[in-house]
Amino acid sequence: MSGSAGMRALDDLRRAEDTIVVVTSDHGDMLGSHGQRLKRKPWEESIRVPGLVRYPARVRPGRTSDALFTHADLAPTLLSLCGLSVPRDLQGTDLSDVVLGQSGRGPESAFFQIFVPFAGDITPRPWRGVRTERYMYARTQEGPWLLYDLKIDPYEMKNLAQNPSHAALRTELESKLADWMTRTGDSWANDSMASVEDNGRLYRFRAFYTIREYLDWAAEHPDLAPKE
Repeated sequence: MSGSAGMRALDDLRRAEDTIVVVTSDHGDMLGSHGQRLKRKPWEESIRVPGLVRYPARVRPGRTSDALFTHADLAPTLLSLCGLSVPRDLQGTDLSDVVLGQSGRGPESAFFQIFVPFAGDITPRPWRGVRTERYMYARTQEGPWLLYDLKIDPYEMKNLAQNPSHAALRTELESKLADWMTRTGDSWANDSMASVEDNGRLYRFRAFYTIREYLDWAAEHPDLAPKE
């Protein structure tokens, strides 16, 4: 069903006013920016996605917010907007106050994780990143990779990761990143250089929930496992 057909259906059911409609995307696309393609990248073209909420009964139309809002925040936010309790162990932040215009402040940073390389879109290695209102910082296990001041460099043309004059800022963002990894139970030990996503390895034959599970299966089924 198309979006317009869906909205007409809500009108016909007389539920358009009290139905929450969210428009977003799972990722952006580099489209050649920075010499990159597709997704899994720490640049704005890849990590920024639409975030539109329609809820006429409670949300004033036409209002915008600069609050950081990630996919992990969708579940707790929607549960709260529906008047349901948010499980304490659910990841993400309840940003219903931001959606309702009762607060303009969201989390001070957003966290990004990539655990394996992916030859299909030229992602050479795992990385972690943290995005604040002003800065984007990403690193691999080996060390800093990217640092951009989005206020003065919105197109991310000047990488400050190795600039000595930004050492204090890099340390601050490293601390935020380490805090995110601790809070989410993340670790560099979760990474692998195995090409487990290329050629549909993790879902082509069955669902694999860990990299180790797939690698063990592939060793037992060399005739089935996709080759490089």
